[in-house]
Amino acid sequence: MVLSSVPGIAHAQDADAEETDPISLSLSETGLGSSIALNGQSGRTQITVPVPPGTGPSSLNAVLTVPAWLDRGWIDVESGNRPISRVALGGDAPTIPVSIPLAAVPVVDGAVTLDLASTLIPDAGFCPNVLDAQLRLLDARVDFTGVPSIPRTISEFLPPVLRQLTVFMPAQPNRDMISAVLTLTTSVIDYYGAQPVRVLVRPDTELQGSQPDKAFERSVVVAENKDAGAELIFPIDQSPPRLFVTGSGTALTDQTRLITSSISELAVTTKALAGASAPRAVLAPDSTTLDDLGIGTVTGKGDTTATASLTLDQARLGRSVSDVSLHLTGNYTPGVGSITAGVGGKTIASWSADDSGRLDQWVEIPNAELRKAITLDVSVEHPSDSAAGCDTQAASTITIDGSTVVRSGPSSTPAPLGFGSLPQALMPQFDVAMTQETFADTARAVSVVTGLQRLSARPIMPQVVSLDDALASSDPAVVIAADGGLPDSLTLPLSSSGATTFSIATQESDSESDSETSSSLTVDPGVSYASLQVTTTENNQALLVASSTGKGGRLDALLGWLDADPSRWFGRSGDILFAAPGIEPVSLSSGDLAGESSGESTEASGSGVDRLSVTLLGIAGAVLLVALVGAVVLVVRSRRSGRRRHRRRDDSPPS
Repeated sequence: MVLSSVPGIAHAQDADAEETDPISLSLSETGLGSSIALNGQSGRTQITVPVPPGTGPSSLNAVLTVPAWLDRGWIDVESGNRPISRVALGGDAPTIPVSIPLAAVPVVDGAVTLDLASTLIPDAGFCPNVLDAQLRLLDARVDFTGVPSIPRTISEFLPPVLRQLTVFMPAQPNRDMISAVLTLTTSVIDYYGAQPVRVLVRPDTELQGSQPDKAFERSVVVAENKDAGAELIFPIDQSPPRLFVTGSGTALTDQTRLITSSISELAVTTKALAGASAPRAVLAPDSTTLDDLGIGTVTGKGDTTATASLTLDQARLGRSVSDVSLHLTGNYTPGVGSITAGVGGKTIASWSADDSGRLDQWVEIPNAELRKAITLDVSVEHPSDSAAGCDTQAASTITIDGSTVVRSGPSSTPAPLGFGSLPQALMPQFDVAMTQETFADTARAVSVVTGLQRLSARPIMPQVVSLDDALASSDPAVVIAADGGLPDSLTLPLSSSGATTFSIATQESDSESDSETSSSLTVDPGVSYASLQVTTTENNQALLVASSTGKGGRLDALLGWLDADPSRWFGRSGDILFAAPGIEPVSLSSGDLAGESSGESTEASGSGVDRLSVTLLGIAGAVLLVALVGAVVLVVRSRRSGRRRHRRRDDSPPS
């Protein structure tokens, strides 16, 4: 990237705005999660809290959970091997409020780092299980003194903690503008990692008269112009400036990448011009290490059994994977015993422990056990000594080195199917298409792609194309069809005829042929709905479709529900997220609804049809309440010759 600078603002604002509200940030706002855990009778953890420029940390306040068996204990707080505070613990109450002073903690590189070490002493005669020995800091917040500084240069534009990003764009955007906005919003979400940044997209007609941003908010104005560049403009002297990004074609997208790029540190003025910076799609390697994946060395402690758990995220691996194996290296407490490796509670490998204490073993994870995030538990178990006392607790350890090699291959079909395949099945780059390339569809696309970025530890790379190109491309795709204008050639797991007939399409396989079947449900009166659905393109690439019946308001409501709590993107199951008026969105699986996932023999009444009817009728009933006055017509269609016989799972009468 080439960067040219223009001299700074003509006059500096000497006084920052006075904050009327005290500065307080929850740990979840800083990306550290909702709680801090200290595991074991001698637990340790480290947290790093960003400090906004112009402020200083004053205290960390939280509610501490205390084990019922605790007699006494304490938490030592240090920073850089310097004692900061000691929190005394007692077992009189299950929770106690704690306040840790931070005024003496040095700020290094814009953050404070705290080392927390717990010591727990149980009641006399009680030997707690190591797994039950845990302290947890809940509802933790950090209070600050001072006033957050106002950015004076582009390099200072993004604060260490961002609550809201507002993007102003033309009310009638072209494809280059849409690409620039998608690049800007996903790069900001990636930049802030686990912080739950709220993203708003507004037409530039609302810019004039809009309220200035607060300390932890920022606005970017994206405009079409032959002269490319980025410039800070202050709405009022004592509020954060807005970043105006201009350009045309790919030059416009280049400017949007500036603020999150490493070269932004050189933009120490209010105006800058970024050169071409389009990143290349990076293919995922077949071999990597835990260090390269950001997992590092993992250690587990226990009494007779110690377990080290490491989680492999397919998004961090950079693709949908298969044939995953690990060369486990490390060490464990020497002695007679056994070592096991397990996934999801299932043992996948075991071997004998010995006096060497050296861990050096290849382990293969079965493809059937692969999930978006796979947790591998490696345990060492030594024979217990029933005559030993509590002094022998936490005597076993096992450590998996960060140099452990992880090998994987690409998956020919996204696995697992459905939402569990996202976002890894969209990597390294994917197409974004809209049935109408309007401001409203752009805002919907921003909601979807930023939600996908939240799921990924790596940056995702959307590129805007036409709908026809997206469906015919060899790349995975996201399609926005708020008007329901999808081609007939595209088969979704859930579809409808008008607003009255729902159809579930699934793939069936047997020894004779592969074919597609569908089950349908007709309701009266009709139900308008919106959905997010995961399927595949003609080229067997992942396809995420956001669609609705009507004019798009139903889809806006569904995406608004997801945006209201970013954690709702996590843990989605099945291949359908369904939303209708009056109910909270529900996750459905077309395979389960059609009775395919169980693998059980079935009779003519059709368990899949029953489950489809119960699910959709339950939704329709919740939506329509007493207004559901018509009969329900179930029709089972098959697109292959012959028909599989079904056996119902229960004795209830057919719907």
